[in-house]
Amino acid sequence: MTMLQDPGFWYAVAFVIFCALAFVFTRKPAASWLDEEIAKIRKELEQARQLRAEAEASLADYQRKQSEALSEAKTIIKRAHEQAAEIKSKAETDLNAALERREKQALNRIRRSEAEATEEIKNKAVDMALALASKTLAALNDDAMSAKLLDHAIDELPKTAPASSKAKAA
Repeated sequence: MTMLQDPGFWYAVAFVIFCALAFVFTRKPAASWLDEEIAKIRKELEQARQLRAEAEASLADYQRKQSEALSEAKTIIKRAHEQAAEIKSKAETDLNAALERREKQALNRIRRSEAEATEEIKNKAVDMALALASKTLAALNDDAMSAKLLDHAIDELPKTAPASSKAKAA
């Protein structure tokens, strides 16, 4: 019976009784509080799952939209390159045609200028020949001979003059 007189024993008994009473009276409120906390955590987990599912759906949607936008951008760039090539080709064709037209115009102007210069030189030569013939005839001072030579030179002019001077004379 020494054990009944030991204060450590009574502390142990009191502690066990306290724990038993605490367990009996606090079990239901503690359990309900724990159940409420568990329910809150489950609800939060479910909301987190839903948010995650929504986020994954949004991510997949944005990735799809991004790939569509990239595809559309590539199509637009391809179309722009094709149009640029067409425009470049047309511009080159137009430039070549314009250069050919200008070259033909320049060649025609050169030919006309050459023809006019040749005509002018021929006319000057004829004028100089007539003037020289007139001086020579005047120097001879023979009116009969001068008249004959002048008539002969006048008769020869249409044969030696170019076709354009004939057209001018007509």
